[in-house]
Amino acid sequence: MNNYQSSELIKNLHDSLQNHTLVNVIQGNSSIFYTGMVIALDNQGVILTTYTEDGLANGLAYLTFEDISDVDFYSEDITKMEARIGAAQKLDLIGTKPAEIKLNQKVDLLTQVLGNAFVYQQPILLIKNNGTMMEGFVTSLGKRQVQLSTFDKFDSSNGGHADVLKSEVRSIEFLGLELNLLSKSKKLLLTNHIKTVEVNEQLQIYASLQRAMESGRRIIMIPKINPELFFIGQVKAVNAEAVIFSVVDMNGQFGGYELIRLDEIGELVLKSDYLRLINHFVSLNLANNTYKQPILNDERSFDDSVNMFEALLNQAMVFKRFLRIKTKDGESYFGVPFKIGSDRISLRYIDKNNPYATKRKRMNISEIDEIAFDYLEAVLARKRIMGIN
Repeated sequence: MNNYQSSELIKNLHDSLQNHTLVNVIQGNSSIFYTGMVIALDNQGVILTTYTEDGLANGLAYLTFEDISDVDFYSEDITKMEARIGAAQKLDLIGTKPAEIKLNQKVDLLTQVLGNAFVYQQPILLIKNNGTMMEGFVTSLGKRQVQLSTFDKFDSSNGGHADVLKSEVRSIEFLGLELNLLSKSKKLLLTNHIKTVEVNEQLQIYASLQRAMESGRRIIMIPKINPELFFIGQVKAVNAEAVIFSVVDMNGQFGGYELIRLDEIGELVLKSDYLRLINHFVSLNLANNTYKQPILNDERSFDDSVNMFEALLNQAMVFKRFLRIKTKDGESYFGVPFKIGSDRISLRYIDKNNPYATKRKRMNISEIDEIAFDYLEAVLARKRIMGIN
């Protein structure tokens, strides 16, 4: 980045700070960006609030100027996010209030971020200049170096210690929803690793789903297509063809429902460190009345004696509910069915390349592997696009 680009970038960040305007801060030559408002600047970096795609506040981020390639302060995406933040506040959704940090102008921002994390034992997500990412608690802070007690949410045996030079820090996320839950789970993060229990044979999977429905226990479902997109949930209905899960997200909050064909399930995880952690998050949210967004329904019941795909698609057509549909070829579509025939549906869906445009597609119901429904994005999209208050 040349001096002119650098000065323009810092000028735009100053404008956001002074005018309290929303910006997209794009990280070094990539498509990754934070949406938020600048709350502090110094000679090395910036602190900004961050928001999710649904317009919910999600903690703060510190970025060095070297990690920023561009600042977008006027675009369709910014306008869209301003509307989503306003809608979330109007609906009184959980998590609309941005996190706060007390700052001292006499001390550099990086030291203050690390110092606050140390004093209040708030975990951070730190990324070094070489791309190394680590989560942990600050255990000591010196003039040039910080020491972390690191943890691995997925395998508690991978915890350890790391010494990081301040000059090596590229960015830090802190005070977000998941990180706040992790701060209340420190003892659990340091608990002994438990052996992972998983099943991957078809008969074992079906039997495990039946037992999970009877007991109400949560399990991890890993699909055959895109196995990295696993989810955690309770079984609400299951038959010889498919299963419906009541899903929880990475923050231990209700995340809607997922219908999936049994032959598309690659594996179930019945016990693991991460499953134990998410169950703890759920307990914390239930105790604090933050488990469910007020506009969501986590008490739906389902009839497993019928073809659940046809039943769900018919309901969505009648009530104009948004669905995320995944087909056997790995494609996904986010939209509303408007016509259903014999094993055929017509779907009006949002164009991925132009969120302000829609397309139409016909497909066989038998081609559909998964349907996600009644989750926050789907409910907000229905309200936004159909003008429902």
